Amino acid sequence: MIGKQIKGRGFRGLLDYLQSSQESRLIGGNMSGRNALELSREFKVSRQLNPEVERAVYHVSLSAAKDDQLDDYQWCDIAEKYMERMGFDCNQYTIFRHANTDDDHIHIVASRIRLDTGKVVHDSWDYVRSEKVLRELEKEYELVQVAGSREKLARTPTTGQVRRIKREQSEYERGERENPPQRTIKQRLQELIDNATIDKPTMPQFIERLQQHGVEVRHGLTRNGKSKGISYAIDGQHFSGTHLGAAYTFPGLQKHKSVDYQPQRDDALILQLLANPVKQIQSHQQSLSNNHTNVDSEEEQIQFEHTQTVAPILASLLKAVDSNRFEGNQHTAYWDENQLVLMRNNDGVQLMRASYNSQKSHWESVERSQMTTEEVQHFQQLIPKIQSRLDSLQQEKQRSLKNRSQGLSR
Repeated sequence: MIGKQIKGRGFRGLLDYLQSSQESRLIGGNMSGRNALELSREFKVSRQLNPEVERAVYHVSLSAAKDDQLDDYQWCDIAEKYMERMGFDCNQYTIFRHANTDDDHIHIVASRIRLDTGKVVHDSWDYVRSEKVLRELEKEYELVQVAGSREKLARTPTTGQVRRIKREQSEYERGERENPPQRTIKQRLQELIDNATIDKPTMPQFIERLQQHGVEVRHGLTRNGKSKGISYAIDGQHFSGTHLGAAYTFPGLQKHKSVDYQPQRDDALILQLLANPVKQIQSHQQSLSNNHTNVDSEEEQIQFEHTQTVAPILASLLKAVDSNRFEGNQHTAYWDENQLVLMRNNDGVQLMRASYNSQKSHWESVERSQMTTEEVQHFQQLIPKIQSRLDSLQQEKQRSLKNRSQGLSR
């Protein structure tokens, strides 16, 4: 199944559209209304519980694969489980089934305001959670297994590699192996690229970051000056962008990971980086050293590197949740004017305070950082979720612009 989520402001217009579509049927939900007018009036009950919520409408469409055959009862059962697992276990919702396209699909219209508390359903990482729920439902109802968006953009390990990792994991759990299994080189390279692109760098910045982590980058141009691809090498193994996945090709880096590439601005610097990467790395490290005279010990150097890793991740996290503050189970991150602050919740210790120097294109510690390696790794693990959330926001923005342009053209 494929799921698409949209948050909106008005129930009546959406319900009118769903009801009036060709071969549309109201098949279920937990509401008593039987048409658009009755349902929109009924949705006012939850709206009145929290009138300050502007985007109270949650609209999700679920499409079945062509080989799946589902009746109304099964669709309603799937919709109910989907809503519960997405956190809508005490919310109004109704279900329309459509047959106006080649694929069998339903539309669920729900209120984001809970009837028991009047609060809005938590929507952090809802795009990622939705894909997880759909994969679970496909297994439960023996439906066609659909590849998730991130599975399509990143090539997964081969069957042999998966078997090796499982075998080594079993040996480790039985005490027959001293260390846990290591990720494949391909997975490690994909993670390095994910880390290097989290804050939407320019193409030269992206290449330079990989070089600093020991990755050899190759990029060619045609006679007309157009890109003809990108490849990577680490630990003696070479991978084309296509081999890693669609998001790791030269156009994929721009489309899916928002790497900023402008040929006239970047090509000369890219060629310079590729021609003499070692010299560039040393020059960059020397520049950082000159700009940070306070980094005069091994511990301070480690904390400086931690800041360079974590700050762009947190900046992207705050952008993904569209807020100046984010409180997690273990940490809280927030903007204090133009400074990015990270606090540890259990003891209130400030782990980082940093600001971004746009002229030098790097983060600078305003006060000494105190992050552990484990905390840095914790934030690195959030990168796929943040990227999925940013992708979802971009898709929603594009849909909104498209709907707006269609409305103006009518």
